[in-house]
Amino acid sequence: MKFLLTLFFAAQVSLVFAATSPAPRPNILFIFSDDHAQHAISAYGSKVNRTPHLDRLGAAGIRFNHAFVTNSICTPSRAVVLTGKYSHANGTPVFNVFDGAQPTVAKMLQASGYHTGMIGKWHLGSDPTGFDRWVILPGQGVYFDPDFITPHGRVSLKGHVSQITTQLGIQFIDTRPTDKPFFLMLHHKAPHRGWEPDPRNKALFKDRVIPEPATLWDDYATRPAALPENQQTVANDLTRRDLKLEPPADLAPGPARQQWLNAKPTEVEVTQPDGSKRTLRGRELVQWKYQRYMQDYLGTLRAVDENVGRLLDYLEANNLMENTMIVYTSDQGFYLGEHGWFDKRFVYDESFKTPLMVSWPGHIQAGQR
Repeated sequence: MKFLLTLFFAAQVSLVFAATSPAPRPNILFIFSDDHAQHAISAYGSKVNRTPHLDRLGAAGIRFNHAFVTNSICTPSRAVVLTGKYSHANGTPVFNVFDGAQPTVAKMLQASGYHTGMIGKWHLGSDPTGFDRWVILPGQGVYFDPDFITPHGRVSLKGHVSQITTQLGIQFIDTRPTDKPFFLMLHHKAPHRGWEPDPRNKALFKDRVIPEPATLWDDYATRPAALPENQQTVANDLTRRDLKLEPPADLAPGPARQQWLNAKPTEVEVTQPDGSKRTLRGRELVQWKYQRYMQDYLGTLRAVDENVGRLLDYLEANNLMENTMIVYTSDQGFYLGEHGWFDKRFVYDESFKTPLMVSWPGHIQAGQR
């Protein structure tokens, strides 16, 4: 199935609900993460992660086990969600600018009386349309002390982007017109590459040993020619920046420093528990790279999970849970070492499968699969 249909289902349900029921139309909270592998959620049987708050959301409603995106890369996937049209039809097949003049789910709901909001990662090149209020990250945004773009200019906020995005979402709900239902698209930057956890979650995963997938050492011997030539391997394509390696102290900020950070190391010197130095190469280096990548990836996901819990607690405390449809999904999946990869640019289940969970108390029976 295509998860974009969930949004249009929500819009149509809202219109039908208004026509057939005296009860108020449901609020719709759409929580969107970036590059969240389905197999990094414990409700989906993850072997590498625990996500108690996402599990709570999944247990309260329906969890889709076979939700697939139609285009496994950030900008096109977002355009598909907004329009309900395939990439060739909505004009955004790769990273070109999204045409905001076309119909979108936000415009449908706004026209039917919803107070609409877009907060977080937009990444579509044009200003949002169909939203009564929007606060978006410029481009990919950054993890720490991010700038946000608003219709009135830029603002800079201190802190970690996952927490800030959630707080802005809560403010949107707090200050909404109470005579209208709300539709909020709350888009996290995490866990997109550079994988920069907040200090608490970074420390939590710092010494954790993550199980390696069975195909981490795939040699592509029986695979099409494109696979051996790929540039998304844990072994060869993670940069010093990805691995959070510190530049030499005498390397001043500038082009040379950036070149050093963007290089892909073939050996790494690490400090052992007794304080001595050791140089890692070959298989040992690949194993070390995998652990560094996964520790940071899962650290950023921990913040997403915690902030989903924060939103659920807020809705319950403000008596909004019973009439709010909550959707959690991602713009695509991600490789967590399968086939030796990170990223999402090959057509296998790990990147095309996406998490999708929907809760609507009283209307969606809990515990469905």
